[in-house]
Amino acid sequence: MRVVLEELASRLKASGAQLPKVILLNGNEPLLIEEALDGVRNALREHGFTERLKYQLEAGFDWNKLTGAGQAMSLFAERRIIEFRVPKALGAPGTKAITEYCQNPAEDDILIILMPALDKRQRSAKWVSAIESVGWLADGYDVSQQQFPAWLKKRLQSRSLRVENGVIELMSEQLEGNVMAAAQEIDKLQVLAKDGAVTLTLVNESLADQARFDVYALTDGCLLGDFTRALRIKSRLQSEGIEPVIVVWALVREIRVLAAIAAGVEQGQNRGMLFKQNRIWNKREPAVNAALNRLSSAAWYDALEHAAHLDQTVKGQRYSEVGNVWYQIEQLCAKLCGVELASTVSA
Repeated sequence: MRVVLEELASRLKASGAQLPKVILLNGNEPLLIEEALDGVRNALREHGFTERLKYQLEAGFDWNKLTGAGQAMSLFAERRIIEFRVPKALGAPGTKAITEYCQNPAEDDILIILMPALDKRQRSAKWVSAIESVGWLADGYDVSQQQFPAWLKKRLQSRSLRVENGVIELMSEQLEGNVMAAAQEIDKLQVLAKDGAVTLTLVNESLADQARFDVYALTDGCLLGDFTRALRIKSRLQSEGIEPVIVVWALVREIRVLAAIAAGVEQGQNRGMLFKQNRIWNKREPAVNAALNRLSSAAWYDALEHAAHLDQTVKGQRYSEVGNVWYQIEQLCAKLCGVELASTVSA
C-alpha cells in the first residue's frame, strides 16, 4: 500500500492491530526522511515497539543478519523495530533477501527500510511489489526551487509562525532550496519571534546566507540559462576559496555530456534514449532540455573547445590568458547561458 510521507505517523497511530510488516521510506531529502522516521518510531512506541535494531548496507553485508534478526526472538520478549539503511541500491542479493523476508515476515517486528528515491524501474520491481503486499511504501519528495516557497510557508505555519509580506521571498532567495538550512532557520525564528510574528527585519538580522552554493548548483544555473544566479554562485565559490580547477572540471564534464547529446539529437536519435545512456535522471531533465533547446550542437562543441582551453589554463599546461581565471570562468558561464559579455582587455 502507498502512504503519503507526511501522513505516515498518523496512519500508524490509527492502524490498531493492522500494522504493516514492512515500511519502505524512500526519498532524497534527508531531513524529511528523518523526520518521518521519528514520527514512525513515536507512533510504534504507542503500539508497544520498545526495542530497536539498526543495520546499514555496506560492502560484503551478510544478509543473514537481516533474515536472522526477523527469525530471532527479542531478548526482552518485546515488539521490535528493525531499521535498515540503504545508502544507494540494494543490489541483486538485497532484493532477493527482502523479497524472501516479505514472504515470511516476523510476527512481532516491523522492518523499516530507508533508501534514496526509487526510480521508475525500481517501482515496478518484484521486491517493491513484495513490500507493498505486506507493508507500506512511503515516498519522500524533492523540494524543487519552484516548490521551495510553498514548502517554506507550510513549514512556518506548522510552527505557528505568522510572516510579514516579503519574508517568504527573502528566505527563498537566501536559502535557495536548502531544506536543512531552512528547517534550522525556522527553528531559530521560533525562539526569536515575539508572539510568533516573523518580520523582514527579524529575518534580515537572523538569516545567514546558507544557500546551497556548490559547483553542481553553478552548472545547473548555466544549463537553465540563469546567468544572474550563475554569476552569484560563481562569486560565492570564489570568495570561499574554492579551487578554480574544481569548478572548471565540473563545467567541462557537463559540457562534454551536453555536446554528445546535442549531436545525437541532431542526427535524429531519440532524446529520451540519449538521456538514459548519459545518466540524465528525471529531476535534471528540465535543465538539460532547456540547455539543448537554447544552444545548437555546433555551439556546444564550441563551448567544449572553450572549456578545454580553460581547463589547460587553470592547470598551467599551455595557455596564459589576459584576465584572471575566475573572469574566464564567468565568460564560459555566459556562453552556456547564451549571454554576450563585453570583452575587456587589460593594457
